[in-house]
Amino acid sequence: MKQFKYGFLFFMLFLSACSEPQSFEFKGLQDVQLDKLTMGKNKIRANIKYFNPNPFSLVLKQIDCKVLLNNGNFTVLKLDTNFTIPANKEFLIPAQLEFQMSDLVKNSMELLLNKPVKLNIKGNATLSKGIFTKTVPIEYETTQKLNLGAALSGMK
Repeated sequence: MKQFKYGFLFFMLFLSACSEPQSFEFKGLQDVQLDKLTMGKNKIRANIKYFNPNPFSLVLKQIDCKVLLNNGNFTVLKLDTNFTIPANKEFLIPAQLEFQMSDLVKNSMELLLNKPVKLNIKGNATLSKGIFTKTVPIEYETTQKLNLGAALSGMK
């Protein structure tokens, strides 16, 4: 019976020591490149920069988000590749985003003039630490310049 008490006490201490992961902080987009430009579907490659405020590393298993540009639907972001996220550091997640030209045209003047646009990312991320896995909500809003001219000049 004494072992059970110590085992239960150890288990309770272990659970209290494992803190809930905090959400990542969105830091913006880097290296935006337009891969394809047509009147239909288009592709953008970019690195999404985040900061992990947690004092421990995590594994990002999946992301499923909607990306809004100036409050209008723009694209979806889906990743299902494991990324190891370092503790207390900024990190980059490579992303390939598909969008319709009509969604970009609504904001074309702001983008061509390199004016700031409002980006919203809403969805979920699945994180793991050891054997524990948790789905956490993602909800970021930022205003950022997306230099469409530079992205166009980087097209292949």
